[in-house]
Amino acid sequence: MRVIFFLILTVSIGLYQPSFGQGNAQAESRYRSALADFKQGKYAVAMEKFYPMTSVNAKTAYSPYAHYYYALSAYQLKRYKDAKPMLLQLQSRYPGWNKINDVYYLLGAVSLANGQINDGLDQLARIKDPSLNKDVQALKQHHLGTIKDFLKLKDLQKQYPSDRDIALMVYQSIQAARTPAQGDLAYADQLDKQFKFRKSEKAEEAPKRSTPKSDTQWTKGYLDVAVLLPFRLDEFHTSKRRSNQFAYDYYLGLTVAKEQLQTEGITVNLWAYDVGNDAKSMQAIADNKNFQLSDMIIGPLYAGTFDVAADFVSGSNAIMLNPLSTDGALLKSGNIYLGHPSISYQTQKAAQWMRTLSPGLNTVIYYGNTAKDSVMAASYATEWKAKGGKVMSIARIQPDRESLESKVPSFETNKPAHIALFSSDGESGGNLIEVLNGRKLNTLPVLATSTSFNTQQSRLSRYGARLTLLDADYVDREKETIRIFQKNYYTKTSTFPSVYSYQGYDQLLFFARMLSKYKDKLPSGLQSRKFGSEEYLLSGFDYTKANENQITPVLKYSGSKWVPVDR
Repeated sequence: MRVIFFLILTVSIGLYQPSFGQGNAQAESRYRSALADFKQGKYAVAMEKFYPMTSVNAKTAYSPYAHYYYALSAYQLKRYKDAKPMLLQLQSRYPGWNKINDVYYLLGAVSLANGQINDGLDQLARIKDPSLNKDVQALKQHHLGTIKDFLKLKDLQKQYPSDRDIALMVYQSIQAARTPAQGDLAYADQLDKQFKFRKSEKAEEAPKRSTPKSDTQWTKGYLDVAVLLPFRLDEFHTSKRRSNQFAYDYYLGLTVAKEQLQTEGITVNLWAYDVGNDAKSMQAIADNKNFQLSDMIIGPLYAGTFDVAADFVSGSNAIMLNPLSTDGALLKSGNIYLGHPSISYQTQKAAQWMRTLSPGLNTVIYYGNTAKDSVMAASYATEWKAKGGKVMSIARIQPDRESLESKVPSFETNKPAHIALFSSDGESGGNLIEVLNGRKLNTLPVLATSTSFNTQQSRLSRYGARLTLLDADYVDREKETIRIFQKNYYTKTSTFPSVYSYQGYDQLLFFARMLSKYKDKLPSGLQSRKFGSEEYLLSGFDYTKANENQITPVLKYSGSKWVPVDR
């Protein structure tokens, strides 16, 4: 199991921003430049920039921060020999720093990662901030869980007799043994008397995952949310651009939602796990007793690990949310939900809308080069035929103008009622419409996925009179709540939110509110009504008829902007 302890450290508490009242503009500029490199994952470059700021002759308001981020950058690069001296220097020079507990935490992480178990535990023992307790526990479990020698673990517990986390690991090892020695059973009883494991963790002792949790799930006063996303921690290279930035954006949205929920009296604990498509690693997580106490599981995103997590959820009281998928086949049990409408639902609503725009029954369907493009095209063809329509042709296209000129006919003798385009390349949408215009088909209606256009470059408003968009990620950037969120998000993270940030915020806000309100009656609560866009940043949530979010993703151009057709 891989718990992202340093992700919790650097993301959930936000990047440290010192006050620059004591530093000059040039020094501030250097610090911000180094911090920007750190946030972009350019750790080696950041270390070079932070290092001069750690000189004893360059003390300013940001000096301790430069020490810390230099060490954290070194840690990310697994340069532990560079990280530790800098942290010790920070500890020596600034013992009263208000973030000193995080220094102890990072020192502990460095030492444990470097195999210096005792030093790591000693550093963690110095932490006095209770908000780091769960991070410390996860860090210990991650590293001490690799110790296969029970005698070594037992000896470690004797060295740290008051450490509950180590004692619990020893206790669980004895309980899990097939034929534990009589002396070990007595030792486990002794630990239980000291730390009251049976009383506090009674729900964990059940040998089968399918055994329901105890009633304390809804009276404990907080929600545990496991976040299983492909953070890909091992791929942090200075020369490599992160292809999975969406996972971090989504997680940051969760952390902002967590703060909002706290103001509403709903406490949420976020537990982040780095999960790709390795079924074995996911099974290890599913077998972990702390994970099994989750009230909600977000992810995983890939088929291999999703199936393992879904198998666990089917025998638990937890709910599971796939935040990005549009595959309705994932809804294998009643406690699995999709944050988006399925492809089938999207194309059904699109066909329904297009049927109202034109009396004609003929359509021509084009699709791009991805598997999702072809699946959407086939689904739309099925939905259109189900509504009495006829598909004249369905063809795969290339996005360039020249290819489309040869692929798209003039339709002189048999003109379709509309053309449908399902593409993910960002180019074919604009090129297709220009080809149609060149054939004097300027008013022929076009249905297209929003991903068929590069919205940063295409002025979609010029196509508004004839274009209908299919967009499950619709963001109304003129909405006042969006603007307020953008400002707050930037204040907290020094970056602007992406659509994944909005989705993370909305989805945690919605499901945490629903779990807090309806508890074990969640399904009936979700089916009671639709929760519209006035309550959330994006288009809202509708689970009244299915476990997929059935908010209509079809957009029309109205006035000066794109809006859902059901408004």
